[in-house]
Amino acid sequence: MRFGGSNKKKDNSASGDARILGSSQRLEPVGLVIFFALAFLATYLVRDHVFFWDTVQLGSKHAHFYYETGFTQLLLPPEFDSGHPPTFGLYLAMMGTIFGKTLPVSHFAMLPFLFGIIYFLWQLGKYLAGERNAVFLILLAIADPTLAAQCVLVSPDVVLTCFFLMGVFAILQDRNILKIVAMLGLAMISMRGMMTVAALFVFEITIHFKTGRNLPKLVLQRIFAYSPAGIFGLTFLIWHYTQTGWIGYHSDSPWASSFAKVNASGFLKNIAILGWRMLDFGRVFVWLVLLIILFQKRNFRQWWKQEKFRQIFILLLICTIILCSTLLVYQGLNGHRYLLPIFLSLTLLCFTAIFKIQTKKIAQYLSILIIFLGLLTGNFWIYPDKIAQGWDSTLAHLPYYKVRTEMLDFIQTKNLPLDSIGTAFPEVGPLKYRDLSGRVEGFQQKDLSAQSYILYSNVMNDFTDAEIDRLQHWTTIKTFERRGVWMTLYRIRKP
Repeated sequence: MRFGGSNKKKDNSASGDARILGSSQRLEPVGLVIFFALAFLATYLVRDHVFFWDTVQLGSKHAHFYYETGFTQLLLPPEFDSGHPPTFGLYLAMMGTIFGKTLPVSHFAMLPFLFGIIYFLWQLGKYLAGERNAVFLILLAIADPTLAAQCVLVSPDVVLTCFFLMGVFAILQDRNILKIVAMLGLAMISMRGMMTVAALFVFEITIHFKTGRNLPKLVLQRIFAYSPAGIFGLTFLIWHYTQTGWIGYHSDSPWASSFAKVNASGFLKNIAILGWRMLDFGRVFVWLVLLIILFQKRNFRQWWKQEKFRQIFILLLICTIILCSTLLVYQGLNGHRYLLPIFLSLTLLCFTAIFKIQTKKIAQYLSILIIFLGLLTGNFWIYPDKIAQGWDSTLAHLPYYKVRTEMLDFIQTKNLPLDSIGTAFPEVGPLKYRDLSGRVEGFQQKDLSAQSYILYSNVMNDFTDAEIDRLQHWTTIKTFERRGVWMTLYRIRKP
């Protein structure tokens, strides 16, 4: 009797588990569709936003070159050739050629990669903490202001992020075809993507290496999936060098100063900047939660035995070492977006710690809530005027588009020629590179000693402290301001 009752209960439990599993499997596509719909909605809402910050250079200018030359030349002109494979510009140019050269087309061209980011976050979430908790990884990742801001721009870093997540997932699941696609995609998007390929290769070798194992044999076994990316990257760099005589930058390029080597004090300053970047825009809450969890489980061996936590810890460590090598030794390569693979690895690590090391459900959900809200607050972090801020790495920049439109309309009503007004990045040059309007008129590079009108915004980091102080003695013609973002047109004060 007891055995019969026990068997009946076990059978019911098994069928119940099957029902739950089936229900969970049915919910998976629903969850993905919801996030895909949110990505579509976000893209629709920003569809008319002009190209902003580095996307003017890396997206619009490159694409314009291929539009205007009819795809007859591959090598970009030296004034905006930044040494990267021009794949992103070619992609935008092709989308514009097929669907029309408009801002909405450019923004919607990013959707496949936004969907890819969501999909692979979901898959990584399932791998690290189970399908039930996968949604929390997506929430934490897209709450990061740097990723969120890049996702509403026409940015090659969205493509890099998609292939990075694809590559991590392919390595952890040992899927060679997917790995080949991911690594080739990274190599084709930028030189930083090539560095990311190297980081992922070292990561894969590290997590599979065991004491006493033949390392050269392991490398040979694993290198095949990276070969197409390596061949592409090496071929492009050699071809580019034979055509131009340089790799990365040249002495006359607008960004040459960013590649200036730093001295010892500059190296220490870059370390401090890196630390700031790692905590900036609410990321301090991610570190806080992670350290609290690890402090509670102070037995290093206990949490190191968690294989998935150990894997992601190694990923974070290797990405930080390899990708920060250029940040620390060069003067101007410290933008937030350059660190996206590191930020994502940190999010993956904290997510894994929450569900693999922390055991209490209430503590897990409280940790998720603290990080999510903390990261959201990062979009409201606006620094004082004389502190440079990564505006393309926070949603705080969103009011800029409206402020810019209002200022341009005001300037037009005053019949002021745009070339009579000096300004700074990101507004120098023909308007066509920002709004795809075809207009060749635009603002000039600022020179306060020669120009009577200066356009300044707190979104512009290239005004020196001395120039900002000097403008306080000029006449303010008009200021537009929205939610912490402002733009002012100045006229030199007549004696």
